[in-house]
Amino acid sequence: MHFWRQEYFKTLKEIADEARAVPQWADYTAFCELYERGLRNDAFTVLTRFISSLERSDFAERRRFVSWILKRADGRDGRHMLVPHPLHIRVIEPTLLEWTLVEQECYEPHLWLGGSEHLRRAIELAPDDELVKKKLIVLILSQVGFNTHELPDGYLGTVNEDLDALSEAERLLKGLSSYDDREKLVGDIADERRLIHDYLRNR
Repeated sequence: MHFWRQEYFKTLKEIADEARAVPQWADYTAFCELYERGLRNDAFTVLTRFISSLERSDFAERRRFVSWILKRADGRDGRHMLVPHPLHIRVIEPTLLEWTLVEQECYEPHLWLGGSEHLRRAIELAPDDELVKKKLIVLILSQVGFNTHELPDGYLGTVNEDLDALSEAERLLKGLSSYDDREKLVGDIADERRLIHDYLRNR
């Protein structure tokens, strides 16, 4: 019925089933159900009502929803459907930023905010958390990959900084329990390091 987006709509149904357990999230449940049925305009009308209600809720209630939805949306097919732009801008991001101030020793808002500064703060607060480590490794690879993506024509970054960053990523790898994750990331790090060494030899 939904062709190539079948997994996205399956995700919407699964999340709707979970959200139904919380009466205060009835409009979010309805949003997912309507969206899953292909009724996008109706879904976003209900979502707007949910966002307006949640914006008026106290911090604890907003944090409860934000933590719940981000844990379930992370890495899933159809994440952008679970956390549409209006929800992210009006509720998710403001709540995460407020969370970093209200609970300054909590790593979770930094994890979800992402970016180098927040992920490094999350590592300081939760040095053994595997998801934080994995996200920081992926971020490092993305940053180094941007600097190497025009090779051999040109290098966009600073070689020594990128080599140090790859070494940091290798150290973080030791904290991952998933063999598949480690193997993939080891290969990605090796590929970037190889590109840099080839550039150094040939320049």
